[in-house]
Amino acid sequence: MKILHIGNIANNAYNNAKFQRRVGIQADVLCYDYSHVMAQPEWEDAEFQEEVDEYYPEWAQVNLKGFRRPDWFRYLDFNQLNANHFNGRKPLFRGQFTLELKWMRYREVVRTAVQFAKWRWAYSRLVHHRHDQLQYDDVASQCVQIRYLAPFLKEYDLVQAYGLYEPKFALLITPNRPFVAFEHGTMRDLPFEEGRNGRWISLAYKKASKIIVTNPDSILSARRMGLENIEFIPHPVDETKCRPQVTPSTAQIRNAYGREFVIFCPSRQNWALKGNDKVIRALTDVVNRQKLDVVLLLCRWGQEVERSQRLIEELGIGRNVVWLPPLNKMRLVEFYNAADVVLDQFTLGVFGTTTPEAMACGKPVVLYFNEEVHKWCFPVMPPVISACTPQEISFRIVELLRSPDQRMKIGQQARAWVERYHGWKLVVEKHIRLYHEILGL
Repeated sequence: MKILHIGNIANNAYNNAKFQRRVGIQADVLCYDYSHVMAQPEWEDAEFQEEVDEYYPEWAQVNLKGFRRPDWFRYLDFNQLNANHFNGRKPLFRGQFTLELKWMRYREVVRTAVQFAKWRWAYSRLVHHRHDQLQYDDVASQCVQIRYLAPFLKEYDLVQAYGLYEPKFALLITPNRPFVAFEHGTMRDLPFEEGRNGRWISLAYKKASKIIVTNPDSILSARRMGLENIEFIPHPVDETKCRPQVTPSTAQIRNAYGREFVIFCPSRQNWALKGNDKVIRALTDVVNRQKLDVVLLLCRWGQEVERSQRLIEELGIGRNVVWLPPLNKMRLVEFYNAADVVLDQFTLGVFGTTTPEAMACGKPVVLYFNEEVHKWCFPVMPPVISACTPQEISFRIVELLRSPDQRMKIGQQARAWVERYHGWKLVVEKHIRLYHEILGL
């Protein structure tokens, strides 16, 4: 089987392809026009401590200790491709390149007209949860991307497309081949938003052979859209890398802050999605009323860092908070292991990768966990500590910090649960079964 994973938000495609290659599948990754640091292999697997630019990291300036990006991971820069279109060529006659551009645009106009008629009909037939129609510009706006991506998609047995934009390219470029749409938070609201992106993702989900759902609460959106082609597969988490360990680095982290207890909350600062304000208010109670000697480690990334900083200042708990830069995965594992308790998110009732990664490191995790939306996904619920309000979060933190035996017991149970219900082998096995079903193997 030759599988192409296209799009790489949060390194999900990279991890899935890496896991599949461990069992002999020829899995490649194509990432284009998205250079965010957390979508690059170096962030996932290289060991380094330097800070890098979040959107345009320059890896040549970083000591990666021998790590090299695998050749099966390919990055495309559309702007560079466009600039290089005529580079190194000499025209055979005056005006050749101008004529070529005109011919290229003429072909795209003709192709667009045909594609528009085809997909407008499909949209009106399949997409019933929206009350708009596919527009001509929706198709015309994709011409350049299609031109550059098409050569890479056509040689594979199956394409797995991640995120918001990639499923439409799998649909447009290889309409007669099966493709899988990979949901990671993209199904909650985007198919219902006004505009081009909402229309395309809705049509792509309807046309996909299967949709891999990684967020259990997305079942609600799937039902609203009338989707039946969904399959739950957990986020790709590597428990061989995320594991309990005591190293000089973890000891150094614990000693650096001069506090009895370390609480780690690496979630990005987005109050509506992550509930960071609840964490900060809970810390006020832990410090001022419960009188525990703690430090809360937060990561300086996300849309509302300054808002969180202002709240911390208003509550007068700045002495108990340390802001860290965004942490690459290897550093993240060190901080998981250095923490007494890990906090995740407190709004949606589900978890992403922070919870299973911390659990794999044998740490108790506190988050808001809605069991009801997980029953269709897991035969056994994870041993996490659920809390929603600042008062509940504070109570759970204090309860754990005052009982080292309980922390150890829950941590051991957490590690065992990840190995059985969220491990990399299980993720690969579920993917393979899905591919065989789609391809009739």
